[in-house]
Amino acid sequence: MVVFKLVAVFLMSVSVGVLYRIPRSLLLYAGGVGVAAWGVMYLAGLAGANPIMANFLASIVIGVSAELLARLLKKPAIIFIIPAFFPLVPGSEAYTTMLYMVKGHYVDGVSMAMRTVLTGAAIAFGIFSSSTAYRLVINYNKLGRVGKLPK
Repeated sequence: MVVFKLVAVFLMSVSVGVLYRIPRSLLLYAGGVGVAAWGVMYLAGLAGANPIMANFLASIVIGVSAELLARLLKKPAIIFIIPAFFPLVPGSEAYTTMLYMVKGHYVDGVSMAMRTVLTGAAIAFGIFSSSTAYRLVINYNKLGRVGKLPK
């Protein structure tokens, strides 16, 4: 069953890449980043992490992988970030939020809305912080070799 889910995540990431017109030569990389991120989210869930933390960890994988691939392939990191984060988007939680609101279960709806917003924020913060940390490390290494500070 897990293999089926991994294949589905790969196909989803590649499909989003096709939708956003990512070059064909990069689609497999984008799909691989999506699979790696979803795998980390799945393993974190199995280890007992709450879904928000699992999404945060997965988004860190997206940020670091995208920056590494961008550096290796000399392409923008966003090419790998967009398709990879689609499998993490809390779509079913947003649907459940709306369903609770429509049925009049406002307390449950607000609770689910908070969970949805926090999950989205965790994804955004994970990608932002990992990309920033990666760039800081790369720039620090460049400064160490060159020996002078940028102006």
